[in-house]
Amino acid sequence: MSDLKWSYNEFLAFLLIYIAHVDMEFAEEEKAMIKTKFGEDIYEKMFAEFDTMSDYKAYETILSYKGVYFPTQEQKEEIIEKMKTLFDADAEFNIMEKELLHFLDRMM
Repeated sequence: MSDLKWSYNEFLAFLLIYIAHVDMEFAEEEKAMIKTKFGEDIYEKMFAEFDTMSDYKAYETILSYKGVYFPTQEQKEEIIEKMKTLFDADAEFNIMEKELLHFLDRMM
C-alpha cells in the first residue's frame, strides 16, 4: 500500500485491529468496541485489509501514516490513548499488550 488512501477512522480501526491481535486473542469485547466506534462497514473493510497482511506489513502500513495522522507529539498521544482504551476493553491489559504499546510509542 504505497499510496495513503485511508480516512482517519479507517486508519484508527486498522491500528486497533492490529494491536488487538498482539495477545493472539481477538476478544469479542475488542471487536465490539471497534465496531461501535467506527461502524460495521469500516470494521469489515479494515479487518479484510489486516487479514491479507503479514504482521510486519501491517506495522509498516501503520508507520506509513505517521506524517498524515500523527505527525505531532499531541496527535501521537491521542492515538496512544485510543490504543489504551482498546486494551481495557477486555479488562485484561497483559504484558504483551503493554510491551506493544511501549514499542509503538517509541516507534511512532
